[in-house]
Amino acid sequence: MRRGAIVFSLVVACGGDTRRASLPEPMEPSSADTELATKIEGFVAGHLAFRPNLAIDIGLHENDGKVPDRSAAAIAAEIARLEAAQRTFEAIDPAKLGHESLVDREVVLAEIRKELYQLAVRRRPQRDPFYYLFGSFSLNPYVARDYAPADQRAAAMLRACEAAPAYYQQAATQLEPALPQVSLQVGLMMSGGVADFVKGDAKKAFASLPDAALRGKLQACLDRLAGEIVTFQGALKSRMPAATPDFRLGAEPLIAMLRATEGIEMDVPRLLELARADYERNHLAIEKAARDIDPKRDVASVIAEVSADKPAADRVLEEATAQLVQINELIADKQIVSLPRPDKVEVRTSPSFMRGNFAAFGGVGAFETAPLPSFYYIAPPDPTWPAAQQQAYLPSRADLLFISAHEVSPGHFVQGMHQRAGTSRVRRMFETYTSSEGWAHYVEEMMWEQGLGGGDPRAHIGQLKNALLRNVRFLVALGYHTDQLTPEDATGMFIKLAFADPGNAKQQAMRGTMDPMFLGYTLGKLIILELRADWQRANPGKSLREFHDQVLSYGEAPLPVIRRMMLGADAGPPLRKR
Repeated sequence: MRRGAIVFSLVVACGGDTRRASLPEPMEPSSADTELATKIEGFVAGHLAFRPNLAIDIGLHENDGKVPDRSAAAIAAEIARLEAAQRTFEAIDPAKLGHESLVDREVVLAEIRKELYQLAVRRRPQRDPFYYLFGSFSLNPYVARDYAPADQRAAAMLRACEAAPAYYQQAATQLEPALPQVSLQVGLMMSGGVADFVKGDAKKAFASLPDAALRGKLQACLDRLAGEIVTFQGALKSRMPAATPDFRLGAEPLIAMLRATEGIEMDVPRLLELARADYERNHLAIEKAARDIDPKRDVASVIAEVSADKPAADRVLEEATAQLVQINELIADKQIVSLPRPDKVEVRTSPSFMRGNFAAFGGVGAFETAPLPSFYYIAPPDPTWPAAQQQAYLPSRADLLFISAHEVSPGHFVQGMHQRAGTSRVRRMFETYTSSEGWAHYVEEMMWEQGLGGGDPRAHIGQLKNALLRNVRFLVALGYHTDQLTPEDATGMFIKLAFADPGNAKQQAMRGTMDPMFLGYTLGKLIILELRADWQRANPGKSLREFHDQVLSYGEAPLPVIRRMMLGADAGPPLRKR
């Protein structure tokens, strides 16, 4: 156990059933299935070559020590590779494929379209500093996970450290001179966090390495790398005078983004209608919950009282762990979803470069063979904030209960458990935003329905505050990218409409400027709720557990694909107006 961390074993703690509800038996592969599998293997090899950190994250350690090439030539070559792959997989006749291969073809095409959008349409390597600071490259996997002996991980990290200066130099070269001001602000904050991580946690992780020569080389390299990151930070600062105020995608590009990255066809008026309707539904519910507590007081004061019931800052990790025990007892009692593996999750403080949100989940790699834990990260309040703002930032016990359900069980952690237990190679590797965050947000509401919180209206307020936060994200994303909403306006919306504290509200408003897909939490939830209702009508007598297991058997495939696979090709698109 790492110092300051709390280990919680999901299956052992709750006595969970490791059997999954019965799924269709796979058929013998045809020649078309075999041909597709061969082409997928070739595609995956090229995909991971451009994204070595993805390989490390998912537990394929042949790429340990490698750093991505983000030169103009490498980016152009990757776009060309993706375009060729798209033609190849689109040319494969889906009518000749078995069920499993049909899903895999759709998943690969979705990944291709998503990456082409990010590289060729949105042009993130040229327009977004965040692209270089989170996801594309990080030393954190070598530090966070004991997937190999310390000397082996240290040697791999040294190779990466030695190659990393070229990566940050490429980043400074690739980014355009005039960038959105908010993107630069986020980049400056994140680069500071990455530099702090390199100088802090990364150095500490191997400070006691027995091999003195390796230890000395690594420590010196990390010092140089921290300096290189500070130089990159300076390159971002130098762009501030030319920064532009406009970070907006625009309405048509937003729709194109949903189409390319999620396979969702929906116009702005329909998106706005869905966003407003779900906000109103949850707002009415939180008003009722507040009246159930005290019908004589105004709603805001009741919510404020519930929100003030918080664990102390130094007890949040312990509180979250205790809540996970409660959550998983309910999952076992109600047979809500299968738990097919004896995996573990560790609750810990977020690294310095991962503090853009209160909570996050870091799943163990889908191909990892070592018995490693996943991580439920919780970010402490910014120590530079005033004491009152730090206290306001902490979630209430009621909020935290449903955050824990979202991040761990039956949210991201259980979703990852199912991926590792029995999905195909590409479904273990690739994800879509609405499938991942939509599932995790869906389970918050579903768990309340199943009895989490014991019917206490205070717990319901916690669930609904989380829902309203996602509702406002949806509205803010549409306001940012199809209208003229400002970050200041968005901050006010989070405070007024989602009952957020000022620190969280500002954090959420800033996130929306760089993450237009944060509308995907509510959108994905609504698609899954509709799918559940349609599936239950088509399958009377089948259990909720069977529905959940079937959804999770498709990994994080695009939700429209999961809908077609579960309801049939004539099911129609999700959330169409009827």
